[in-house]
Amino acid sequence: MGIVDDIVHSIARDVRKDARELLVPILLGLAGGLTGAAAVGFLTTWVYLTLSIAVGQASATLLTGLGLAIVAAGLLVFVRNRLTKKTAADPPVSQPAAPATGETDFASQIAFTAAFVFARYLAEGRRD
Repeated sequence: MGIVDDIVHSIARDVRKDARELLVPILLGLAGGLTGAAAVGFLTTWVYLTLSIAVGQASATLLTGLGLAIVAAGLLVFVRNRLTKKTAADPPVSQPAAPATGETDFASQIAFTAAFVFARYLAEGRRD
């Protein structure tokens, strides 16, 4: 039973170590989310107060509600499109068709011949 206890204790030690490493990013993310929610609340209040002075309380309530509903609908559409987007695991690889050996064009034959002759000419003067 000593081996089993050692294994269990090492696993527990690793879990505690990983939990400590993950705790700070999780807490920072939570704090950022709460701060962002508070900021959105303050901005919504500012929009409502500004609109209520300009167009009245009833119209300000309607416009603020419609604006938030449009933002929510946009976010839901974005998330839905993102979740339903299908990615191809392995897209088919299309290979270009290899040209037939007898169907080379005349210009490429001239270019190859000229390169071959030029290489032979350069190699003649350098015989070691």
